[in-house]
Parts: sequence; structure tokens; C-alpha cells
Amino acid sequence: MLNRLARYEFSERLADLLGESRRDLRFRVTLMVTGGLVAPGPRGRGSPPATPQYAAQLLIGAMAAPQQAQTVEAIRCYEDLQPAAVAPGGNTPRVLFGPALATADGDEQPAAAIRLDGMRFGEALAQLLELACAEETRPIVAGELFGVWINRGCPVASLQFSAWWQGRRAVFSHTYGLAPGAAPPAWLDPQRGGLVDPGLFHSVFLPVRKLIEIGSLTTLSDDRRNPMLNKLGHKMAAIANMAKLAAKTPHGSRWEKLLSTLASVKAWSDQVDTQESRLREVSAFGSNPGELTMYTYLPASLPANAPLVVVLHGCTQSAASYNKGSGWSTVADRHGFALLFPQQQWNNNPLRCFNWFRPEDNERERGEAQSIAQMVDRMVAEYGIDRRRVFVTGTSSGGAMTSVMLASYPEVFAAGAVIAGVPYRTAKGLQEGLESIFQGRSRSGPEWGALVRAASPHQGPWPRLSVWHGDADTAVKPVNAEELIKQWADVHGLDSRPSVEMRVDGYPRRVWQGADGEELIESYTITGMSHGAALDPGPEPHQCGTAAPFFNAVGISSTHRIAEFWGLLAERPADARAPAAEAAADAQSRAGSPAQAADGTTGAAGPEPHSAGSASPGDRGEPLLRKEPAREAGNEHAEAADGAQAAGRQSMGLDVHGIISASLQAAGLLKPGSRPRSSAPLGIDVPGIISTALEAAGVLKGGAQRSSPFHAGRFSPETLRSAGWEGAGWDLLHDDPRAFRGGSMLYGHASSGDSGAVGARAQSISRRVTLGPRPELSYVRRLDLSAAVNDYTSASFRVLVDGIVVDEVTAIGMVHQENEWLRQSAVDLARFANRQVTLTLEVAAYANIYSTVYAKAWVDQVTISNAVEAAAHC
Repeated sequence: MLNRLARYEFSERLADLLGESRRDLRFRVTLMVTGGLVAPGPRGRGSPPATPQYAAQLLIGAMAAPQQAQTVEAIRCYEDLQPAAVAPGGNTPRVLFGPALATADGDEQPAAAIRLDGMRFGEALAQLLELACAEETRPIVAGELFGVWINRGCPVASLQFSAWWQGRRAVFSHTYGLAPGAAPPAWLDPQRGGLVDPGLFHSVFLPVRKLIEIGSLTTLSDDRRNPMLNKLGHKMAAIANMAKLAAKTPHGSRWEKLLSTLASVKAWSDQVDTQESRLREVSAFGSNPGELTMYTYLPASLPANAPLVVVLHGCTQSAASYNKGSGWSTVADRHGFALLFPQQQWNNNPLRCFNWFRPEDNERERGEAQSIAQMVDRMVAEYGIDRRRVFVTGTSSGGAMTSVMLASYPEVFAAGAVIAGVPYRTAKGLQEGLESIFQGRSRSGPEWGALVRAASPHQGPWPRLSVWHGDADTAVKPVNAEELIKQWADVHGLDSRPSVEMRVDGYPRRVWQGADGEELIESYTITGMSHGAALDPGPEPHQCGTAAPFFNAVGISSTHRIAEFWGLLAERPADARAPAAEAAADAQSRAGSPAQAADGTTGAAGPEPHSAGSASPGDRGEPLLRKEPAREAGNEHAEAADGAQAAGRQSMGLDVHGIISASLQAAGLLKPGSRPRSSAPLGIDVPGIISTALEAAGVLKGGAQRSSPFHAGRFSPETLRSAGWEGAGWDLLHDDPRAFRGGSMLYGHASSGDSGAVGARAQSISRRVTLGPRPELSYVRRLDLSAAVNDYTSASFRVLVDGIVVDEVTAIGMVHQENEWLRQSAVDLARFANRQVTLTLEVAAYANIYSTVYAKAWVDQVTISNAVEAAAHC
């Protein structure tokens, strides 16, 4: 048993987390002991440890009891609350996020891993704290639990879980109430002297992040005959079992850490898998001895004799999640080539890793390697793929499997790219595999090369190779990249020393050239990067992908650079132009003049993907809610900030974002030219995060950035219309201190159930916008949706385009409050491309009785990237 905190020490830490007095919590502990809830024990070294069961009782006492003296009675009452039964077809309180996603018939949503069926509230809360205490299950709690809610004015509590419901992300409330015949606490029972005090009887909410912090302070009991871990799905249980086995190996601690990280990767991958996928599953591609699943992606207009890229995911990832993270389908759309995504199955490997270390799967015409080769044959036969231009890449276990495919089927692949992988035949079996990734295996070049030459009857020419690895990778030791280079340098007959060394986007790149100067091997070392693939998320032609676990936004796109190394970017199909070039051409055609590139020539951009072309409205996020520029003296530097960044956000006086960016670059913490953008899909905008944090802390005031006097107020409806918005129930708040970064913001309010009016009530504003070929919407918001009257009342906020919901939050029988600004980035509007549309913001409320239900929304920085034309800005 790992002794973490004693009971009294735990009470002090709990007080800090809850924002309560330490003396208050210590006294409640004393009451629990004197009341017989917990056994007394000595203080100091012999003090009993704080177990999850003890923590659940103290947490209930702190949350449910309005006064200290009521602690013991509150614990006994709320701990015994029974789960409320939901009748078949009944309405469950819930909050829905986002529009419904189209799913194929028969698709099932993933089952929840946490199951608390039949447990009383106290027991269920203790089990959640136990899961939060264990490292291997903590990511499950973070991924599935939303929070804990307790009502002090009525013996009711709920556990709120995040799940998927009819293709939508949702938060469900599992409600607990008094058992039939049970009496409420004395302070709520008038027959026992209860006195209603409205000032005390409010509801208390504990978010999941705080519950996880509380659980991590507890101590697991030695008596775990029925651990909650056994109630989890087989996938997570398998991960936990592998952690127990690995603990006995020399690399047990590193393996356990990796498994804990993989649980987070799996949670994100599962979330992506529930969304609409761009990939299509293909069956009947051969005997499939490796029992893999085949997915494909084909651009809308695939040219004849197109290239093919085989993409292999990493452990706990899926084909769809790897595609979303890496952005391969985005690059395929731009440059016209086909994609093949082999996917591992859970029953083949408990972590869904490709079995690169097993001889039955890493040899020619055997197992998983043969299955992948059969998939390639199917693609070539069905789509007329150019056999001379078939490539393969992968990350982690997918990178190791890439080494397998290049060695065992070298005649199939023109080139490959291994990201955070290992050399071919570095291991035979799982134990050697662990040794290889955690410490590496050193062999001479000829020894490594002999393993490749013996894997097939092929005599050459050999595939070219791109190698990527982070030098801070603790999951797969970076020495594996050097051994991999040694292996293929020997196969190609090259010197061990590189022919050329340079820096690309701030990172070292080495090149090994053949006798004719052809680049046969390249290597990128991403300094400071941990395990995973290097990304540069964003809308630019050289950017793609989504930052996520094992997908690191470091300012360089491995996907784009690999495709460039393979020659896939040399020729661009006419209908696969980059978004910026396409929008510029559209804008120029309306003006009656041809599009002109940066070098003065007419037509497509130059060959250098990072060359700066002339900007057009389609290149940038078009702000529909614009801040007024400040007129401060000495602000010339802020007004002359980087053009690409200024195009995406309006100047608001002092360019704090630009100042922080310049400071970070001067300190070497941010690479020049990386141009972090807040509108990039899940990109990491470090300066934006810092400046927003300063504002939230009160160190930096949005209003203080403005030289004009502060006047908070509403614009008239006429002003709102002149800004391009029309409708009712919404206001344009001017110089409001609650605005995201000062200036103006939109505020909408709708209510039902008050003033003698029930039923559906909605308020909306709209404006017309002309969209380009690849439009995306982003905005920041704060919501207050109050619909906890009964299980049928609702409050919602929706964003619609031509009457179709593109983003939504709806609370049904629940309260949903966003106390901090939330940025919604990269809402895809591709279905409305190249046409004029109506963008609508709507708040709505529905009450079936005379009790107020309301929806309030504060919206700022409404931006549409690739918007060709919009109405007058506000």
C-alpha cells in the first residue's frame, strides 16, 4: 500500500482544493470520528491514511452540509442516496454539444468504460475517487466524467458523465435521490424542526479536474478483491494487466508511464472515431492472414496513374484518428493522390499496436505484412495506381511496421518515412521489443543491412527513406533513429556521414545523397519534442493536421515535408489548388484581372511552399465582429506586426500577442516564422494563451489597452443593423469589461416560463456572408443555460448556416454554465463553399410550467476563414 496523505493532512489539502477553511474541514473530520463514521486513530506518523472511501465521505460532508454541525447527518443521508430509475423511453437530463453527425447505418457508439450500475451515491463516488487514484485508470475518469453535483436544498445528487448520444457529444446526469420511505435530513424536515434558509440551500458542483486532484491524494487499500478496474472494458483492463506484467521487467517504470500516456491517446482516438470519418472501409482484399482492417481515402478527382501513400497508425490509435492528427487526407486533396490506412484490431494486440516485433507478422508473405501488401494490390487493381509511386509511412508502432514493409516488400515501395520508429528486425518477441524502444540496440551498418537484404529476394534498387524523431522522446529512445539510418545507409551503399546538413524551420536536417546527387535518405531531429509526429497545424498550403496526444504542434509539418521528399508536391492537379491560391483566383476573377503571384507571374504560386504570395480575403479569417483599432502614441510597432498574424486578428491598441511572440522568439522559446494562430484547429497559440491568462488574472485589462474613455453600453438596433446583423433579442455591447479582449461583443438572451408565458421562445440575429472554397468558422463564447426545472425544460445556443445547425449547446433538465471563455475553432463549413449564406446566432428556451428557463450567450471574435465577401463590419 502506498501511503500518501494521512487523514488530517488530506483534510487540509481538500480545503485548499475546495476553497474552504482548513479549520472548517479539520472540525468536520473530528465530527466524523466522534459520530462513529470513521474509526479514531493517532495523529502524526501513525495516523490512518486517507482512502478513497474516507475521501468520499468527507467530500460529501463538505459539499452537502450547509453547516458544520450537520456534517455527519449529511454524509449518512447523501451517501445512501439511490440511483433514480429511468423508465424506458424516458427523458434523461443532459447537455448536448455540437450538431448531430451523420453515421452509417448500424454504427454503434462506444460503450462507456465506467459502469456504476446499482451503486449508492457514496459508493459510486468512492469508486470514482479510486479510479482517479490509480494512474492507469485516471485518464478514463478524465475522459468520461464531467463532474459531481449536489443540491443542499433537497437530498438530490448526480454524477454527470460525458458520452455520445445519437451522434452528438453529450453530458448525462445520473441522478440519485432518497430511497422510498427514507426521511430527509433534519434541517430539511419541518416535522423535526427544520427551518428553510434560502441563503444556505444552493447547489454545489465539483468539476472532474478537481475530483481527479482529490483522488490522486488518496491511498488505495491493500484489500482490492473487487477493484473497479475489473469493471472496465477489456481494452483498458488489458492495458492495466500489461502494466502489472511490465512492472517486473527492468523497464517497468518507463513502460507504465508509456501505458498511462497511451490511455490518453486512446481516449482521444475513441472520440475521433465517434465523429464522421473521411475514410471508407474496404473488405475482401485477399486472404488477410494478419486479420487487419482496410480503410481508404480518395480525393474527389483522383487523376489517372495517381500515387498511393500507405499510412500506419500508432498504438491505441485508429485509422481515422491518425488521419485527423496527421492531416494526410488534407494533403491528398491538395495534390491528388490516394491513401490506404491499414488498421490493427484490438484482438490482435491489446494496445492495438502493429506486431512489428513478432516473426509471424514481420516477415514476407506472413501475417500483418502480407495483409498490407494485399491491400496495396487491391488499390492498384481497382484505381489504376502507379506502381512506381507507392509509398509507406507510420508513427511509433506504425513507424516500426513501416520498417518491416520497406524491408520485406522493397519492390512494392518507392520510398518510406519512419516517425519515432525502430530498425527492421531489432527485436524478436515482446521482451526484446521493450528493450529496443527503451534502450535501443546497437549493431554495425553491415549487420543491420544484412537483415534487410535477407528479408526478400529483391536485389535493388532500394526504397528511399525519411527518418523523423524527437530528441526528447522517452517512449522510443532517439538512438533508434541513428541505428535505422545506419541500416539503410548500408543497404544503399552510402557513407555513414551525411552529404549535406542544414536547418529547416529551425530544426536540423541531414541528407545522404547517391552518386548522382539524388537524396536517398533524409533525417529530421526535432529538438525538444517528445514521442509522436511533428505538426504545423493551420490552413496554409504547408500546414495540416490537428494537435493531439502524439501529434505535436512544433512548427514543422512532417506530413508536408515527407510528401515533398517523395516528390508528391511537384505537380499540382488543376482541381487540387491550395486554398489561398484558389481564393485569390476567385477574388481576382470577380475584379476582372488575373491572379498574380508574389513574383509577378500569373498563375499558380512558385515552387517554394513557404513563399509568401499576395494576400487576399480568402487567405485570412474574415472577422465578423471587429474590434476598433486603438490610437495610442508609440504603437507603430504593434500596428506593423507580422502580416499573416494581423490578417487573422484585428489590432486592439497594444499588440500584447505580438510583444509576447517577439519576447519568446528572442528567448529561443518560440521559433521565428512559426506564426502561431489562435484560429488554427487545436493549434497551440502560446502567446495567445499567455496574453489571455494575463487578462483572466487581471494583470492585463482589455479596457486598459484603449486610449479612449471607457463607456460600457449597448448599441442601438440601428447600429447593430449597420454592422451587418439583423434580428431581435440580441445586443451589441460596446466596451464591455466582460468582452474577450475588450471592445465589442454580442449578447443574446431568451427566456420562457416567466411573465405568464410558456412554450418555445427563441431570439436570433443573422447576417449575409459570401464564402470561398474552404470556409471555416471560429468564435469565442460564454454560455449560461438554465433548464433544471424538470426533465423536459431546455435551453440552447445554436449557430446556423442557411438554417442548418453547424454548432450547438443544448441543456435539457440541467444547468450548463461556462465561466471562462471557450474558443470554438475550425467549424467546417465546406458544405456551403462558394456561395452566399446566412449566418445565424440563436438562443432559445422552453418551459412547460411557470418556472423560468433561460439561455444567455456572450459571443466575440466571430471569424470565417476563406470568406470572400461579408457585410460591413462592426
